[in-house]
Amino acid sequence: MRKRWTVPPSSIFLICFLLSGCFIATEYTGPEQVEGYRPVYGSQDQKDITFKSPRQVKNPGKIYTYKNFLLVNEIKEGIHVYDNSDPEQTNNVGFIEILGNSDMAVKDNVLYADHMGNIVALDIENFGSINKVESLPLQNWDLGIPPPPGFHFECVDQTKGIVLRWSKVELINPACYAIN
Repeated sequence: MRKRWTVPPSSIFLICFLLSGCFIATEYTGPEQVEGYRPVYGSQDQKDITFKSPRQVKNPGKIYTYKNFLLVNEIKEGIHVYDNSDPEQTNNVGFIEILGNSDMAVKDNVLYADHMGNIVALDIENFGSINKVESLPLQNWDLGIPPPPGFHFECVDQTKGIVLRWSKVELINPACYAIN
């Protein structure tokens, strides 16, 4: 028969107390540099929605077809417009700048899109002259786009505007962390 060891509770407490002292002895060595995200702000003077010359797709999102057109979302930037009359030779017509945009839908010549805390309705019967029909505010959009989960980030400063996107950077002692 094997001999069984028993440790009195007071000994366990003493061992834990002595081991915990090892963790207290560490000294602060300076700023902690971590990979995280910095907000990119949009201000109220950037609320205009404009039709601009064509540009290269860099970060595509959703794709939507409307009549003979192909609409391709550029995440957080706007929507590319392509003439798709001949699918073998698609022609880049232009770019609708809609800051903060990530989603869209079309019905009866009206493009619905999210834009800096609002859902906007745009008359797109003629892409050269886009007209805003209506704008409805989204609830709980005061801070803008949330940061990616599981990362440290530079805390949002509401005085700088609405967060349109996040830029990956090295941060020193960030005070904010996005929970999954």
